[in-house]
Amino acid sequence: MSDGIRGLSLLPFLERNPGTFPLRFPLASNDPEVLAHSSFPFLLISDSDPTARVVAARVDTDAGDRVASLFLLVQKDRYRLEKETLHPVTNVEVEKAWQRAGAAYLRSAEGCAPRFFEGQSGANGILSPFAPLFFCKEKERYFHPPCPRCGRPLALCVDDAVLAAAGLPLYARSLDRHLYCEACAGSAGGSFYALEAGSGAPAALRDRISLVRDFGRIGEGSSGETGFPCPACPERDQCYGPSLKALARIVPFSFYPFHAFAFDAMSLCAPDFLSLLSGAGAETLAKRLESAGERGRAALVRAEGDAAPLLFERGERRFLEILYLKLSLLGELFDSLPTRENPAGPPEFRPSVDRAWIALGAARNLLPRYWNFRAMFLDIGRYDAEEDSLQGAPGRDDLAFLGGTWFEALLVNAKQDGIAVRGALSERLRRPPQAEAGPFPGARDPGSPFFAGNLFFEPTAEPLSGEAAALWEDALAAGWSILVAGAGKEAGIAQDAIATEIRSLRARVRDRLFEGAPPAARPESGAQAPTAGTVAQPRKPEAPAAEDADAAIAGILDGILRKWGSEAAAAGAPPPPVTKATPPRPPPAPPASDDFLVKTVVLGAGSGPARPAGAPLIAADPAPTPRVPAAAPSAAPAPPPAPDDTIEKTMILRPGTVTPAPPRTAAPPPAPPPADDFLDRTVILGPGKSGVVPPAPEAPKPAKAPEPPPPADPDAGIDLEKTVIIKAPPDGGKFRRHGR
Repeated sequence: MSDGIRGLSLLPFLERNPGTFPLRFPLASNDPEVLAHSSFPFLLISDSDPTARVVAARVDTDAGDRVASLFLLVQKDRYRLEKETLHPVTNVEVEKAWQRAGAAYLRSAEGCAPRFFEGQSGANGILSPFAPLFFCKEKERYFHPPCPRCGRPLALCVDDAVLAAAGLPLYARSLDRHLYCEACAGSAGGSFYALEAGSGAPAALRDRISLVRDFGRIGEGSSGETGFPCPACPERDQCYGPSLKALARIVPFSFYPFHAFAFDAMSLCAPDFLSLLSGAGAETLAKRLESAGERGRAALVRAEGDAAPLLFERGERRFLEILYLKLSLLGELFDSLPTRENPAGPPEFRPSVDRAWIALGAARNLLPRYWNFRAMFLDIGRYDAEEDSLQGAPGRDDLAFLGGTWFEALLVNAKQDGIAVRGALSERLRRPPQAEAGPFPGARDPGSPFFAGNLFFEPTAEPLSGEAAALWEDALAAGWSILVAGAGKEAGIAQDAIATEIRSLRARVRDRLFEGAPPAARPESGAQAPTAGTVAQPRKPEAPAAEDADAAIAGILDGILRKWGSEAAAAGAPPPPVTKATPPRPPPAPPASDDFLVKTVVLGAGSGPARPAGAPLIAADPAPTPRVPAAAPSAAPAPPPAPDDTIEKTMILRPGTVTPAPPRTAAPPPAPPPADDFLDRTVILGPGKSGVVPPAPEAPKPAKAPEPPPPADPDAGIDLEKTVIIKAPPDGGKFRRHGR
């Protein structure tokens, strides 16, 4: 910064030199005809704030590749403030607002803080403004406006004595601002310059058009501090000749000295995000914004495209998901408001939802894009000289803002806009409900502006369950309590109480949204939740690669086994002799989830001792060494095996003659397999003379252990009860325990 420039110069950041990362302000259009008629050719994102506007910016490499996209919150040349209000605002008040905002941003967390330029914040914390900045559209050059008489940089006149001597409004008592040359102000012919000059302005005041025309008087050898390019430009004669092309080619980026904060570029304005979340089409919404003059927001909506798919695309769960995300946004906006009691300020400085912005993050946790966002305000009017970390009750301005925004977020759609929602709220405030009635007794009426179907951009009358309808009424009641407190009809509500209520309501909506879903399907795990109404089925193992003949034979043998079992029961086989009951041994631990074969019994020809007549096909297991459990075993029956424990026992019969053996009475027969056991038993017959031996009759079951009922759906989770596979014999018989 040179001595001639009052404030900071952006010229070093805007110049493209090798080895640098220049700052750029993208143009709104590349059409020369459009640019020629534009007084502000830069890409304007939002103009809703009365004292600031959001302009697109970017940082490039020296080769022109983008490094970062930015939003620059820039002080306006023309304020949209009322001069005569209950709280008159002057240049001094606007300057204080920028200083307070800068101090608050310096104290804020890293995720919300803007990027500051070198020297922007001094050692005493006072912000330094940037010098006025002009732009030549023909040569794409920036410069500081020079004095037409001496070429020195023009500056902002804040000396009320000088302004009063020239017959101009005072800086400290008005919103008028004037540029002047301090060196020429005391001499005859010294001029003052304003963006616009009224009809009754004194002769010393000139407007922007006169200033650009007077640039033609600046000759060679003038001060180079301003970067003024016209003296050496080959287009000089065309710009300042009879055609005066300079009037269309030279425009101000900021006519006056200005403050600016550089934020990371955001994705969408909060109202546009809420509309897309509710199901609005991107092109439909963009056309609405263009008709309202919000071309920058319309460009962002088109760039974002139609709403990304949510976890649930239809039904009640879609309603709950949208409600949950809207409540999450409202919670973030409330958390970003000041946390101390503050008096009502000028209406133009109060919070506004169109100054809230959404940054959508990448779905790194596999959740839909709209589940990854953060919200923040880009404004200067919500700060005062106090620390913003003091606890207490929120100000009435903040409560009124949050209450109104609450209902606009839930109810604004294609059929009713914000004006209609605020009108319905005003009517409700004038005629409050009875003490015994809820705040919105007509919330379930499709004709009411507070009907739940208005949550969608295209309202729907689909019915909700009682639980979902109750959550909707609770959401309206929470917003009503905040709105009433903001209207001054209730005592101050503590900040923590409101935040707790929002979190509690959001948690109840989330619990209802994922009610019945397995833990792995909840968003916290990063997995996409299943479609509403689906039930997780047990995992089935892959079917073995077998010929059709094998499957047919397996079915025949399975029928034979069933027939023999029923015949033996009908024959009235005598029950085994009663023996003295032995103490029950603790049940074995359930098999691991990957224990594909729990037990395998291989019987080869002539292997092992001869089996006595009448012995069962599968002998009872010898008492194994029980696993030591972490706690004393319960007397309850052992839990069923895991769904993927597909084969409980396997028996292989080698070629040979197998004779039945008498039943063993030392141990009770094995318990029947659970209903979801994929394969009950597998019998494999090798080639040769092998017979199928009928099973021994099972001991009668105790009266207190009834037979488990058959499953309602035999195809759900149970493919085969018994399977018989005929294959070539493997190696010699042996006893194996797999997975142990």
